[in-house]
Amino acid sequence: MAKFFVVYRVPVETMQEWKKNTSPEEMKAQGEKLGKDMMAWTEKNKTALVDRGQPLGKTKRLTAEGVQDISNDLNYYCIVEADSHDAAVNMFKDNPHLQIATSFLDIMEIPHMGM
Repeated sequence: MAKFFVVYRVPVETMQEWKKNTSPEEMKAQGEKLGKDMMAWTEKNKTALVDRGQPLGKTKRLTAEGVQDISNDLNYYCIVEADSHDAAVNMFKDNPHLQIATSFLDIMEIPHMGM
């Protein structure tokens, strides 16, 4: 079995529009529904989840020129095991994250380093 690093992403512009055009009550309702749907998806795929992951928060970018606060589209990560890259992708085709307009998932194989 191979391992895959999955990054849940929502474009910054999508999040800004959602926050601007959605009432706090509707944000809460949508968040609760997505959370419930994600819990069901996680339960369905629990045997493949090596690391259930964590939400990703604020970002500080460090370069040779210094540090700056930035916004990015990284939302969450997890690590799964699957027989192949295609099998890992197929596992996520019904992931509730994809219900968010313009959202996407990056699914990357974690190569074995022989260590």
